[in-house]
Amino acid sequence: MGTGWKKYAGLVLALFTVCSVQAVRKDPYPSSRIFWDRNTEKILFPSGCYARAIQLQDGRVMAVAAVGGGISVCYSNDYGKSWTSPDLIIQDTDSLPLHVPDLIQLADGTIVVGFNPRPAEPYSENRRFGIRAVRSTDVGKTWSDAIFIFDARHTFGDGCWEPSFLELPSGELQCYFANENDFTSSNEQCISMCRSFDKGLTWSGPVRVSFRPGGRDGMPVPILTDAGEIVVIIEDNGWPGRPVDRATTVRCPLADNWSSVVGADSPDRNVIFANEADWQYSSSAPYLRRLPTGETIASWQGDHGDRLGVGPEAYSMFVAVGDADARNFKGITAPFCLSRTQHSVLNSVATLGDGSVIALGSIADVGEGNAVHMVKGYPMKRFEANYGTPVVDASITGVEWIYERAQQVILGQVTGNRTIADFLYDRDNLYFAARVVDRDIFTDKVDNDGVFLSLDLLNACDTYPQTGMFQFFFNVDGTMSLKYGENNRWNEAADTDGVNYQVRLGSYYYEMEVAVPWKLLGLEAAPAPEDVMRVNIEVRNRIEGAIETETITDTDPKASWTWMEFRVNEAPEGAGMAPLADEKELSVYVDGQVLHVSSPDDMAECALYSYDGKLLGRMEQAGRSLQWYLPARQGGILSVFKANGRRVSRKF
Repeated sequence: MGTGWKKYAGLVLALFTVCSVQAVRKDPYPSSRIFWDRNTEKILFPSGCYARAIQLQDGRVMAVAAVGGGISVCYSNDYGKSWTSPDLIIQDTDSLPLHVPDLIQLADGTIVVGFNPRPAEPYSENRRFGIRAVRSTDVGKTWSDAIFIFDARHTFGDGCWEPSFLELPSGELQCYFANENDFTSSNEQCISMCRSFDKGLTWSGPVRVSFRPGGRDGMPVPILTDAGEIVVIIEDNGWPGRPVDRATTVRCPLADNWSSVVGADSPDRNVIFANEADWQYSSSAPYLRRLPTGETIASWQGDHGDRLGVGPEAYSMFVAVGDADARNFKGITAPFCLSRTQHSVLNSVATLGDGSVIALGSIADVGEGNAVHMVKGYPMKRFEANYGTPVVDASITGVEWIYERAQQVILGQVTGNRTIADFLYDRDNLYFAARVVDRDIFTDKVDNDGVFLSLDLLNACDTYPQTGMFQFFFNVDGTMSLKYGENNRWNEAADTDGVNYQVRLGSYYYEMEVAVPWKLLGLEAAPAPEDVMRVNIEVRNRIEGAIETETITDTDPKASWTWMEFRVNEAPEGAGMAPLADEKELSVYVDGQVLHVSSPDDMAECALYSYDGKLLGRMEQAGRSLQWYLPARQGGILSVFKANGRRVSRKF
């Protein structure tokens, strides 16, 4: 053959080398992700901004905001489901409006609310920008007079701003704030801090915490980590690149307690984001808190994602999860589903004792007055499947689908279509259910509405589809498709035998239930609780002329290392040892709240379990019939050990 063939072959080889993909196993995604529930959104303050919240020692959630006329508070006794009417605790004075409240409850129960008097024009030297506080020693029933912390000058360019508090284990109370008072001939600003050793009654002069020459460190919020570091999140406008504020942390060991200033080039000054690509966006007015998991959570206002270039007047609120040291923030979500003509600014986050978080934001159409909204979110590191055998009828209202805190999967902040989804399993099937609120459901297009369910049963944690990975698409037209992973690609599966998929269309929603045999997925039986798997969910929303998709944040549909961890919970005793009984072996029915059981032979022991595997009761030597009063109107699984040695189970 001639040399032309060799040149052609070489070109093909080069193209193959360039175009081939390289599979790489990676460590699984390490952080929690937050699932915001649109159904929990409420207005706490009809007008106002700079809202902050904490959970008090008596269990109530207390929120504070700057409203027209002063500083107001409101309370919730049920983790944010309902709130009291706002109560004004500090009034503005003439030409001296109050702004940017923050609050803390000290170890002895004292509540301190700080605020920032900001004089209105025309300025006069007797009305200064300052930091003040009030105290309550009776859990918010009464409040002290204003307590002096710091005063700056009386003009806008030489003021002080945005107080925030931290109590140290020693009992020292610290108040951080942004300070222009030291820079009357420039536009610079530093972070300062005053100390109190008598629970906020009196305060020291300021010490400087951080300063970038030529820059404006601002809006500090401190926390104390388990590792013994004081970490303060600030906005820093001095980083190279696009001239915007970037959420940044400055830190020092607790033992040092700000014995030195964190400068521009200090290793203790860091942008918060794990991914450098997130540096390009604005992230101003940040806020920082700790999660019950030990991780940290940060919020800010900015132009992330498709909001790039909208301008500060249309900034939205964003939230990310960091590690226990308040580093490597990722999993960015937008708690509020806003139109492009709305903003959510001057935001904050709070963590609650039920494991949830709440986001607070001042929301309005651009150019209109703000109202303070809240919405709840649920940090999740993994999804679980409880043991249960639902009736696959496209109705997910049954008790077996109710997760203990909320539906495990909650989406809808991107498309505006609230989606809930959950999992169950038994020895034969994996069950999946979803409900999507969608006012324009398309069933007659090439790409209809529907839900993708992706599984990595072997925990491959790869960058491309591999053996043991599956991707289902459940179409609202009642059809489904299945792909399986192999050699770095998805392959169409010809066999979906045994899958029971049911869908029900409403006028503004659709519900689906699916039973997928474990055998179809290559397993002889259900996985064990210790087996780690991974799962991903993506909702496809068809709109006129376009397709929107919403998936779990920071997931790649091909890369299972980015998916959520997934496990099955322990099955009830005996649930996997015998098939559910037929009527000849065990007759079960419920009349009101009484369970009636009969058997053709003696029952040595009966055990009653909830669908999530909790033991509700046990009875021995029941004979051939029994009546059992149920503690609530709910279903469950009855497991019966018969005198002849046979164990049978029955769902009711």
